[in-house]
Amino acid sequence: MHVVIVGSGFAGSILARVARAAGHDVTLVERGRHPRFALGESSTPLAAIALERLAARYGLADLRDLAAYGRWKARLPDVRCGLKRGFTFYRHRRGQPYRNDETNANRLLVAASPDDAVADTHWLREDVDAFLFRQAAAEGVRCLDRTELTALERSRSGRFVLDGAGPRGPVRLAADLVVDATGPDGFLARHLALGADLPPDSLHTRLVYGHFRGVQPLHRAAAATAVFAGRREPDSTGSRQDLHRAAASTTAVFAEGPYPDERAAVHHLLDDGWMYELAFDHGVVSAGFVVEGAEAARTIANLAPPAAFAALARRYPSLAAQYDAAEPIRPVAAIPRLQRRLTHAAGDAWAVLPHVFQFWSPLFSTGIAWSLLGVERLGLLLEDVDSSRAAERSRLASGLERYAAPLRSEADHLRRLIEPAYRCRRDFDAFDAYVQAYFAAASYAETRQRLCPAPPDTGGHWAWSGFLGATDPVLRRIFAEAARLVEERQSKPRPDQPPPESPIEAMQRLIAPRNVAGLADPSRRRLYPADVETLVAAASVAGLSPREVRARLPLLRGDPVARN
Repeated sequence: MHVVIVGSGFAGSILARVARAAGHDVTLVERGRHPRFALGESSTPLAAIALERLAARYGLADLRDLAAYGRWKARLPDVRCGLKRGFTFYRHRRGQPYRNDETNANRLLVAASPDDAVADTHWLREDVDAFLFRQAAAEGVRCLDRTELTALERSRSGRFVLDGAGPRGPVRLAADLVVDATGPDGFLARHLALGADLPPDSLHTRLVYGHFRGVQPLHRAAAATAVFAGRREPDSTGSRQDLHRAAASTTAVFAEGPYPDERAAVHHLLDDGWMYELAFDHGVVSAGFVVEGAEAARTIANLAPPAAFAALARRYPSLAAQYDAAEPIRPVAAIPRLQRRLTHAAGDAWAVLPHVFQFWSPLFSTGIAWSLLGVERLGLLLEDVDSSRAAERSRLASGLERYAAPLRSEADHLRRLIEPAYRCRRDFDAFDAYVQAYFAAASYAETRQRLCPAPPDTGGHWAWSGFLGATDPVLRRIFAEAARLVEERQSKPRPDQPPPESPIEAMQRLIAPRNVAGLADPSRRRLYPADVETLVAAASVAGLSPREVRARLPLLRGDPVARN
């Protein structure tokens, strides 16, 4: 069977290699030329697990190297990346320097790994995508870059015919299966007239973003802005001393945590939305403002992207101090709307990858993991396609129906997961409580997929389990109840109502059936390590005994020998 994959980002190139390993003739088409910039840079443990499964199943050893920071740095040193030990959140208030205290009133850290060796990574996509494209070519994939496809038609035999042009002239391809791995306004969306399917009341956020050198870590910027604020106070020695002490205190509380704050996916929660920061090992920081609301939207719409980025930073003194001397290494750019969704994910001899079907928000770094899940599923489908023509079309059609169904439910699930977090971002107590539901779902899925065989209803493949609990009735109930708690906290209580329970205590009870990581624990003061003993104590939640968890601990580090 001839498979044509349009788009050679990481997912398209990996799928091309998987399809080739499954015995198919594969052409990978790229409009641009590598290396080129791409968004979608922050990985997660679920992405690492998918990479390791793909590596083991299809003999793609480099994918296992990409799954952990230690292996990546040792075996792929020329492919640049950054260390991601977890998720860091800060709450800023407009016009005020960032301040924190020993209770972490405005700071939350959730570790995703116990050490650097098995940690997640930030992917410098220009390096990662170029590397994977070269690997695909070396493994027998026909790789066409600088090739623009302009037409898509059906032949009498039912095959697709794709026409376009490349550096050597016209290109014509006949395909039994076309997969769109491009992005917004993708190839198949245009040529098959796939409509947009965004709900009218859905989240609407914009992004202004870039890569920068010379960005100061927040702990330095926060201390500096606290001192600067002190100089603007009335000329009182006592007042200045108090603010200097506040600056020293702010610096001190950054020293306590399960990992260095900036070696993570850093999230600055703002009145206008939020900002992400991803630090790469070569001194570059990927940063972007994800803004919501009319005023922030006008800033992006009315100013050139560099000016909009600077204007948003100036609203928050500590962020302004971080970027005061920073220099962009490529032009700062903007996206007028992040949210998108298509009406269909697959059809007669065609499919789109998850990130083409829907994108909602980078808030929880779900993009890489969900895309790799789509690659896994299509790979299993392609393994099952029969070589005889009649059987091939029938198997392909039923496989594509199976592929499309979970994407629809997962897309709805991601929207329900993400939107309440935006609604409660100005109330850090509520936000802290709400995101515990996400981390419970993620850590539960990671633990089960690392330590347990896949359930029977998946056919023995974890790839067919619902992403982040989309098909788990317990987790679906948890997310629905967590969203309700957020809504209740935002509404004004009636005078006859008893005082509400603290949100973190309510969440601790709510997530208990899926909490394997000691989350929503007020005694941790918003600092959550990746702790083996906590996991052992919660073994029954994962359906295991403490002895079974201890025996399978090597699996948590990606041991390929012990894996099922």
